[in-house]
This record gives sequence, C-alpha cells and structure tokens, in this order.
Amino acid sequence: MIKDENMELAIKEARKAAQRNEIPVGAIIKDASGKIIAIESNKTRELCDSTAHAEINAIRMASQARRDIYLSDCTMYVTLEPCLMCIGAILNSRLKKLIYGLQSPKYGAFSSGLSTYKNTEILIRNTEIYGGFYQTEISRIMREFFENKRRGFDGHRY
Repeated sequence: MIKDENMELAIKEARKAAQRNEIPVGAIIKDASGKIIAIESNKTRELCDSTAHAEINAIRMASQARRDIYLSDCTMYVTLEPCLMCIGAILNSRLKKLIYGLQSPKYGAFSSGLSTYKNTEILIRNTEIYGGFYQTEISRIMREFFENKRRGFDGHRY
C-alpha cells in the first residue's frame, strides 16, 4: 500500500475522536502550498450539534484561517466518504480536491441509497473526487468503535 501522510494524519484525528466517544472520522485541509490549514474530527456530541461533522468543522477552521469562504486551491483528506450534508458544504466551499478513505454505504454521498450524486461528472464540476484509500485500517477503526459501543451501551445512539 502506498503511504500518504495526509490520510495518516486524518486517521490519527479519527482515533482521537473515538477516544472522545465521537464517531471516528478525521479530516484535514491543505492549501496549494501544502500547508495544513485545518485538522478536525467529528464533534457532534462534544458540541451537541448534529452538523459538527469532521468535514464541516475542517471547512469552518480553514475558512476562518484564510478569512475566505472559498477554498478553491485546497485539498481535503477525510477518512470516511462524506454524507450528503458534508458534500454540499464541500461543494459550496469550492474545494479543489476531495480525497476520502472508506466508502459509507449507509450514508455516503456517492455510494449509499440516499445518493443524489450518481453521475458525479455532471453534478460536481469543480471538485476532483478520489476515494478508497486506507480502507482496511479505517474499517477496523470504525468496526472496533461500534463493537465497543455495543458491548457497553453508554446511552448514546449511533
């Protein structure tokens, strides 16, 4: 497997999220020079905000760092295929590239039954999208997280 330090950093953030009892998803955004301008993870429970997904948190952080709502020269690396809400935010922020790890057949913007983005070439013109990286490792992190939740029900629904 080809190593990618960007995806590995996103995976590290996903692990930190799991330790905080958040669904383990991590995201980073790099600008055109390669500088990391956002490192985030899911914070839905921490912030009591169902929209606080890693992708949206990273977009907010990057936009604030640059003082610009458009990230058209930036690349996002995220461990899990974005949901419909997140892909909308990604498109609205005009990210140049999206690179994700594991597909999400239940909620993913591209692979789920909910998807409205079956023909990405027509609907998504300005964002290059690549998926399927580090799937084995990310799948193991997700599986272990949910197995631990099922073993010791903590009162949270996932």
